[in-house]
Amino acid sequence: MNPALTVAVLLAAGALSWILRIAAITVFPAPRMPALARRLLDHATPAALAAMVGVGIAGGAAAPGLASRLPVLLGVVVTAVLARRRRGLVLPVGAGLAVAWAITALSEP
Repeated sequence: MNPALTVAVLLAAGALSWILRIAAITVFPAPRMPALARRLLDHATPAALAAMVGVGIAGGAAAPGLASRLPVLLGVVVTAVLARRRRGLVLPVGAGLAVAWAITALSEP
């Protein structure tokens, strides 16, 4: 695929994602939402993190042997520990990804 086309598709996907998020906030502002919906939204961040971790573990579990799964599993541990101690997704997911990448890079010959 052409690199310029790839960048254009990624930018379009990002713009569409942003528009959908802004539209949801504009159409359904939190103060006008029912209390039950606001309580459910409190669980959106942990649910998104759990979904990403689940996909990472499932993908790593397809690899044969523990050594090939080790980077993903250690990345999950780092992500879980940081997510427990800090609020937000960027730091835990970024740190978990960095750990998984570093272990993979160090283990390659």
